[in-house]
Amino acid sequence: SVIHYSMPKSFENYVQEIGRAGRDGIMAHCHIFIDELVTDYLYNRIVAQKNAELRRLCELHKTLVSVATSSHYEAACEVDFDRDRFLKEKITNYFSERPEEQGSDWLWRKPYQPSTHILAIVERDIRSFINKHSNLPLTGRVIARIMQGIPSPNYPAYSWGRVREYWRKHLDVDFEWLVQSASNVIARYRLGDSF
Repeated sequence: SVIHYSMPKSFENYVQEIGRAGRDGIMAHCHIFIDELVTDYLYNRIVAQKNAELRRLCELHKTLVSVATSSHYEAACEVDFDRDRFLKEKITNYFSERPEEQGSDWLWRKPYQPSTHILAIVERDIRSFINKHSNLPLTGRVIARIMQGIPSPNYPAYSWGRVREYWRKHLDVDFEWLVQSASNVIARYRLGDSF
């Protein structure tokens, strides 16, 4: 077992630490003792980080659009040193600033709850996916990425894109909700619920 008296400094550290409990393949339990005020603080901090990251990505996109040329000929033949300097400055700022240090114009919202009909369809597809691919190390995030067509090193588009039954099937469903739903189905599956 892994027991935390308080939260580690980052979510990545927490995942790393709880991962140590199950490395031997035997069932393990992770416990954390935490005050409700701390969970509210952590939730608000995560939301603020997401908002800052969205704002930074939006600013970077606006920057790239502002320096884009209308044709490859224009880009290859004309050198605009001011545009070049502006782009380098923006990219340098993007990679040097910490997202939580900045304010946010974007507001991240909690994942929505889809209708009962959509909920049933998505959960059916998740159960089907788990049954067909139970030999893989599946997580809620892995299933959500596949169902929204987001490749990763372990699940690349060139191989998973051929699995038309699931790849990009639920683009209309909120990603965070899909992660949560898939995680719940995986937990029920591991507890022995029959599908």
